[in-house]
Amino acid sequence: MTASELGPRTARFPDLAVRSLAGHDLVLPRDLMAPRALVICAFRQWHQQLVDDWITWAVTEAGAAPSPLGLDPAASAVVLEVPVLSRRFRPARGFIDGGMASNIRVPMVLARTLTAYTDVAGFCRAARIATTATVTAFVVTPRGAVLAQVAGPAALSRRAVVAAALESDPPA
Repeated sequence: MTASELGPRTARFPDLAVRSLAGHDLVLPRDLMAPRALVICAFRQWHQQLVDDWITWAVTEAGAAPSPLGLDPAASAVVLEVPVLSRRFRPARGFIDGGMASNIRVPMVLARTLTAYTDVAGFCRAARIATTATVTAFVVTPRGAVLAQVAGPAALSRRAVVAAALESDPPA
């Protein structure tokens, strides 16, 4: 188990400007919609299968809401996917996001997919992400507390760390 898979930490999730594929601008973690969110950051198009595996597990086994769209106010956790792209692609955001949205077309998925066009290296340093070669999953509160952080596929040991954080009481 690596240091990033140890579960609760005192780290803070860095502020990140995002836009849902449904067209809503947000700032994470401030605008998180539930007391806890499983935020899955992906850096490559081929990471989508890893993201989908995390989401399937979180929704079917860990009890996270599948989307902020129609979110039950009593939901304790919601899952979000965050493609992190270089800010040099920001001028093509309409084309890139539009292409993703036209391929997805499912309102719940559009609402939970939040694209970030940012300084990727700077974000990774601030978020303590060691590599962009795989996905990194965080359990985060709206105040930015990182309750868990794991990198890689939704393997049993990583799911256990995330499940414990999703079930924990968020810090005050």
